[in-house]
Amino acid sequence: MQERQTKQKATIYDALCSLDHPTATEVYAKLQQTNPTISRATVFRVLSGFASGGKALELRMAGSDVRYDFNTAEHYHVHCKRCGRVADVRMPKAAKMPKVITKEGEGFLVEGYSVEFIGVCPKCQG
Repeated sequence: MQERQTKQKATIYDALCSLDHPTATEVYAKLQQTNPTISRATVFRVLSGFASGGKALELRMAGSDVRYDFNTAEHYHVHCKRCGRVADVRMPKAAKMPKVITKEGEGFLVEGYSVEFIGVCPKCQG
């Protein structure tokens, strides 16, 4: 069954694309400027739906609220430990990851992986 595309979903997606790895709260705040009738619950639900449907990435980084990324191509992220900013890392894909990881006799079937670089952004360095 195909998901229905509504005006609210399109507006939320546009806001997501205009922000840099935002939290749901940041998307909601942006939308309140032009669409004050949209509810916070709708924004959170739609962003979660985008992530589960493959239209956006859900970024769960240590010490940060969940963030969203409209760029669903395989790539990495860097996270500023001072201000929390998240940015894309443009670099070649890491070496081929194993499909099964075995440690002490237990086999894990690998379905995916996430790489998070942590550092200090240029603004916080200055």
